[in-house]
Amino acid sequence: MKLFIKTILLTIIVFSYSCTGNDSYFEQITKVKTINERVLDLNKSLTEVRKSEKKSSLVKEDEDYLEYEYPIGDNDSYKTTYFFDAAGCYEVGLDTYFSLENDAVDVLNEIKAVFENHPDFGTPSNTNSLYEWNSKDGLVSVELDYVNQDRGMISLTIFANQ
Repeated sequence: MKLFIKTILLTIIVFSYSCTGNDSYFEQITKVKTINERVLDLNKSLTEVRKSEKKSSLVKEDEDYLEYEYPIGDNDSYKTTYFFDAAGCYEVGLDTYFSLENDAVDVLNEIKAVFENHPDFGTPSNTNSLYEWNSKDGLVSVELDYVNQDRGMISLTIFANQ
């Protein structure tokens, strides 16, 4: 009987652990859509972007704006925003709201690495807690603001330059 109870307890512990997952915050953010996919959302229509996000995470929609909020970790979240004009999406934002600074630092470093390793972007300028990139063709600008990373907040903004 004791063996049976121990087996059940072990099964519950293993099951509980496997359900919480070990994905980093960056991995959780990029499960919905990668950073490169967010860059490719520029110039897409509102309808196209809406179809590529999770409908249940939509928190606000206007004729020229979409906002999604995704839970992450235990009590944290991130938001993605999209602004549109007649030509399509001209701005994509990703803002984090984390309890711990180290989670923000980890996500900041991962996002920075995506752009540094991308052949169209490379090394950013860095002034006043703001990394900035311009694509080689000049069509895309990227800002990664980390002035409030000590409060768990970073802000990625991707702009269409046309």
